[in-house]
Amino acid sequence: MRAARAVAAAATMVAVAACSQLRSVPVVGSAGDYLAQKGVDNATTVGANVVTGAVTGEFDKSASFNMEQEYYLGKTIGATVVGRLGGKALRPDHPTARYVRDVGTVLALAAADQRSADDRPYPLKGYRFIVVENDSVNAVGMPGGFIAVTTGALRAARSEDELAAVLAHEVAHVQRGHVMWPVERAREQEHMTSTILAGTDSVVHAFFGKVVTLGSDFVLDKGYGKSNELAADAFAVKILRGAGYDPSALGRMLTRLEGASAQGGFFSRHPPAAERVEALGPPPGSPRPVPAGRASRFQAAAAPFSGKG
Repeated sequence: MRAARAVAAAATMVAVAACSQLRSVPVVGSAGDYLAQKGVDNATTVGANVVTGAVTGEFDKSASFNMEQEYYLGKTIGATVVGRLGGKALRPDHPTARYVRDVGTVLALAAADQRSADDRPYPLKGYRFIVVENDSVNAVGMPGGFIAVTTGALRAARSEDELAAVLAHEVAHVQRGHVMWPVERAREQEHMTSTILAGTDSVVHAFFGKVVTLGSDFVLDKGYGKSNELAADAFAVKILRGAGYDPSALGRMLTRLEGASAQGGFFSRHPPAAERVEALGPPPGSPRPVPAGRASRFQAAAAPFSGKG
């Protein structure tokens, strides 16, 4: 399968290489002869690389990241996400940041208690919950256990249970490995590309390097696919129940924010809210009584940002 994909990719690369060479044809000599020779040279090299890669098993090498690599990858992506949100992250000692961290940590531990054999291990340095000052309703799970949530999402939630539902959805993405899928596929493609193109013109490498980067950015921006989003919702409900939160909180928040108020940010990467609510099914049992102090601590954490419109 890998070999077949490699052969198809090789054919495309040769064509692109030929087009790219048009921009660097020497002033002297025959352009046709030059392109013909460069095309033959690149095609010969690529063909040899495909055969060698298939025989040696080079195309079957793992593209997975170990937990240390995942941590540093997530740290880099996290910095990029905060920048792209256009806001600033609250200091770790800010009362709201501490509050979100405490809620998130309880959820992360509850998720770990339900870990399956296919899940990612617990993040190397634990989960890092980052609160970003931004009016949009947004939350993003990233490699290495980094999770960003906006003050807009905090304001949109009407209770700690609903905030926990948003955080649990992102914890689910991290633990289930959804956040690593696009970057591992990009790494796999990069490895295959570098193997096939070894010894060919650098202009081809530059072109495909940009394609890989754009592809990775697109998937990260658009979410992890419908099936993974619905799976994260379903696991989030289990996490909420395990952590002592109301398991119907996610469906309740989605129902309330359905429609015009559920556009952009967190919602742009997900299936329609109505479809997500339907997939969750009926609320699992009666709402749990809210423990004393939960409502007041949520209100205290959200209060500094409740005046933004």
